[in-house]
Amino acid sequence: MSDLLTSFGLPPLHDPEQIIANNRNLLAASRIDGVVARPVAALKSEPDSASETLSELLYGEPVQLIAEAPGWWFVISIIDGYMGWTPESAITEYEFLPTHRVTAPLTHLYSEPALKSEPELILPMGAFLTLPGVTENGFAESTYDGWVYEKHITRIGDTVDEDDPVAVAEQFIASPYLWGGRSKLGIDCSGLVQVSLARTGYRVMRDTGPQFRSLGRALEDGEQPMRGDLAFFPGHVGWMIDSVHLLHANATNMAVTIDPVDEVTGWVARDLARKGSDTAPFSGYRRISE
Repeated sequence: MSDLLTSFGLPPLHDPEQIIANNRNLLAASRIDGVVARPVAALKSEPDSASETLSELLYGEPVQLIAEAPGWWFVISIIDGYMGWTPESAITEYEFLPTHRVTAPLTHLYSEPALKSEPELILPMGAFLTLPGVTENGFAESTYDGWVYEKHITRIGDTVDEDDPVAVAEQFIASPYLWGGRSKLGIDCSGLVQVSLARTGYRVMRDTGPQFRSLGRALEDGEQPMRGDLAFFPGHVGWMIDSVHLLHANATNMAVTIDPVDEVTGWVARDLARKGSDTAPFSGYRRISE
């Protein structure tokens, strides 16, 4: 399994608290049975398209199949251990090792190596591709019948080309908020953290709670937040872009926006008050890099 993950360019899951071993909603995969065949595929709580979306799988991501129902697979996402139901048609046989990942927020897979040719698929950041090495007019041919713009992809195993996750997250500004989303087509707060850290070489937990427990260190009293710190709230997280402003995917604006962190704390406080909760509206800052 570890050799296969290396082939996908995936480092070990950052999980110092062993959350994946102690959370009934997560499971460490033991094999790769298939890969995602859609640009994004919803991971559902039940084998029913009307059920709650738990997360999303992105094109080419590996999964383990563990159960089935008519028209559905129950899978483990090997990216983060998330389990859920996804349509049977969203998973295809795992035949070829991937060679590249998409690094642009979105790109197209074209029918021909030409910008005016018909786009076959739209691919999100993080999508895996297998490219045999045929290039033409700045496009690279995919094993699965299509061409992708070379400047929108990076070869797996190359040096990480981004060291600022906030710069990655800034590319998602104005993207629509989507519960469970992990792409520029729609993304939630913890999905934005996960996807932006993935570009900098980190494989991290999917949800806000596990991210709070596993990422970085808490700032001490009197320490000022800075760019690259994470600000956590009950059920919410975002990137500090400076000492005052938060970049986050949020349901208040139904988009990825930049807002003063004090304002966001106020939003959360009012929401908690409506629910009759006495939970503190701000959980704290955590610093990933020193």
